Amino acid sequence: MNSRLAPSISVQIGTTRSSAVSMILYGAALRVVTTAMMIDEQTMTKVDQSALFARVEQSARADGKEAYFRLHRYRFAAMLQAMGPANGARVLEVGVTPGHFTELLVGAGFQVSGADLDPFTRKALWDRLGVEVRQVNLEREPLPYPDTSFDWVVFSEVIEHMVYSPLPILREFYRVLRPGGRVLITTPNELYLKSRARAILRMLLWQSLSTREEFRHQMLLEGEARYTTHSRTYTMEELTWLVEQAGFRIESRRFEAPWERVGLEAGRLLRAPHRVLAKALFFALTAAIPPTRSMLLVVGRRPLN
Repeated sequence: MNSRLAPSISVQIGTTRSSAVSMILYGAALRVVTTAMMIDEQTMTKVDQSALFARVEQSARADGKEAYFRLHRYRFAAMLQAMGPANGARVLEVGVTPGHFTELLVGAGFQVSGADLDPFTRKALWDRLGVEVRQVNLEREPLPYPDTSFDWVVFSEVIEHMVYSPLPILREFYRVLRPGGRVLITTPNELYLKSRARAILRMLLWQSLSTREEFRHQMLLEGEARYTTHSRTYTMEELTWLVEQAGFRIESRRFEAPWERVGLEAGRLLRAPHRVLAKALFFALTAAIPPTRSMLLVVGRRPLN
């Protein structure tokens, strides 16, 4: 063989092998994603691709929040599905920022009011939606609404930020709900497979469960800034116990997988097949074992009497 041709042939062979590996991974990723999407299809929430979601996505893009909406849209879809038809129901959303779910609720036909630690930053959005958002620190003061004012209270991805026991807050929700009204709570799952695997790995490496950056960030938080980080997460048993202790009856409890689905879009297969394959395998595992999914969703109902 001509020695001058050998490097060229070697490069071509290497490129061919690389392409073959990529194609194999592509096919495997495609099969795994397809299988994962079929697992437990009746209980896993499908994203609503309606005009409503398209409008809110466009609004988020215009507001520079497109990445946030992409990350949380599966959570929003699960929540809307859990609430069902609006029928003009009055909703109090507690913790409204950045407002994507608020906009979805309004678009779905709910009559929405809001309560938030900082209602001022997004005031232009509340004005556009026609939603009154009142300022309240849940751990220091009662909700600024009369008894039996609402059909729903939505408390999504907030309970994990509370510094003290959330029971007084849940009792406030009970107070402002009419008899038969419901509270919808979502929160990260303490038993989420990815979080548990990370904790086990750090323990095996004889490291703190928090990274140095996480530790320093939390220690430097003062005043109300402490609400920007998680105080603790809950298991399903713990969350349902809290809701029942506040007087509610559990109507629905579901393990949802909103964050496992992010990154499995078909368009990413060609760009990053290795990453899609890894995410698809992880999604398939959590789909097959519901208690290991990333999010808890609980609906509690206030008894009629």
